[in-house]
Amino acid sequence: MLPTFPSAGRRLSGLALAACALTFHGCMVGPDYQRSDVSAQLPEDFSAPEGWKVAAPRDDEPRGDWWKRFDSNRLDELVSKALHDNQDLAAAFARVEQARAISAGARSAWFPAVDFSPSTYRQRRSGTISNSASNLTGVTTTNISLPLVLSYEVDFWGELRRAIQAAEAETLAGEATLRQLELSVQSELAAQYFTLRGYDSEIDLYEEAVDLRRKALDLNRKRFDAGDTDEVAVSRAETELASTEGDLIGLRQSRDEVEHAIAVLVGEPASDFALPSRPLTGKPPALSVSPPTDLLERRPDVAAAERTMMAENARIGIAKAAFFPSVRFSATAGIESGGSARLFDYASRTWGLGPEVSLPIFDAGRNQAELQRAEARYDETVARYRQTVLDAVGEVENALTAIRKLEERIAAQERTVSAAERTVELSQRRFDAGVVAYFEVVDAQRTDLDAKRLLVRFRAARYLASIALVKALGGAVDE
Repeated sequence: MLPTFPSAGRRLSGLALAACALTFHGCMVGPDYQRSDVSAQLPEDFSAPEGWKVAAPRDDEPRGDWWKRFDSNRLDELVSKALHDNQDLAAAFARVEQARAISAGARSAWFPAVDFSPSTYRQRRSGTISNSASNLTGVTTTNISLPLVLSYEVDFWGELRRAIQAAEAETLAGEATLRQLELSVQSELAAQYFTLRGYDSEIDLYEEAVDLRRKALDLNRKRFDAGDTDEVAVSRAETELASTEGDLIGLRQSRDEVEHAIAVLVGEPASDFALPSRPLTGKPPALSVSPPTDLLERRPDVAAAERTMMAENARIGIAKAAFFPSVRFSATAGIESGGSARLFDYASRTWGLGPEVSLPIFDAGRNQAELQRAEARYDETVARYRQTVLDAVGEVENALTAIRKLEERIAAQERTVSAAERTVELSQRRFDAGVVAYFEVVDAQRTDLDAKRLLVRFRAARYLASIALVKALGGAVDE
């Protein structure tokens, strides 16, 4: 299983403390991030929209093994394998590691850099050029230098600290994106699993129908041979058998395709993966829903959008710092000699010390353009964050609506199946009594099969709607 990450709240708190500890360098230009400025539109209850409210990400809170509530040991095994072997998750984890390395690199820029730069240089001076200072001409000299070089950029305007904030926020966004992908893999696997079980139920239904149609064909042939029916009844029976067999082949193909999709999710070659047939039974667990302010904050994609917004806010400060002077302090210390014999003599010591100041005078509007770009990028992330929250609310509403309506459709379809079964029974009796042609029996059987197949699909869709609700709630549901 992929490793877990530290609490986002704790890491942000640590970042804030670090920023406070660095304030002796000077002020930080640019806006400090304020979550309340870009609050999320979350209603007090679903189907009852309210105004804008503050939404603090809590995606690091444990969501538990939500799929175990569907009471399938085989699904438990598949999810566990996917969390270990899914290659998309492995790639996402590698991207998080890259972000963590970038964050570490940003933090290192705040500290002094010390380099050891040894060098040796041997030179013959021209004998035709006079050096009035040293009067050395036509000689060969050696220079050996062993200096330590210290360089340090003084963070007067908070540019480095803003860069640390941006990198840290990007890392947290990457971690949230990984959690979102993990949730997507879990929910997609669960959805594909119950889709497969739905196909198993349909295949069982059609296999039974094929057996019944074979028996009907044999019966009609015997009756035709005995002169009790005409050839049309035999032809209709043959047509229905062939049509049902064709539908059965199509169902088996669809099941194979879903099985292959599951193999990819769990990180196995499709050719080596197989799941035994297990028709769909029972119904999904009842899922009670807490208020959106509690649950939608756990959605990793909402957290990722909010932290991306934090990073862009910090980059506004970086862009503003470019308008102010930058100060770099450098110092050198070491030994230098014209030969190895006196390299470590006290007189061979060298040192240097001094600041370097860079003040922007004229840049043809480059810094102003970069600031405008940073502010526009921040505005973009604000809009994307709000849109992410609105999409989240819509997904929850859609899932809840689907669950309610599917319950109603299943109840209605169950009545349809009962009526269709009764119609088949009555039609068969009328045909046996010679009252109607075999066409009426065929039509009743076809209606019965279609009604049963649709009922199976509604039941499978009810599982998928429940899984969609869990995903929409960020994997968090009340027990």
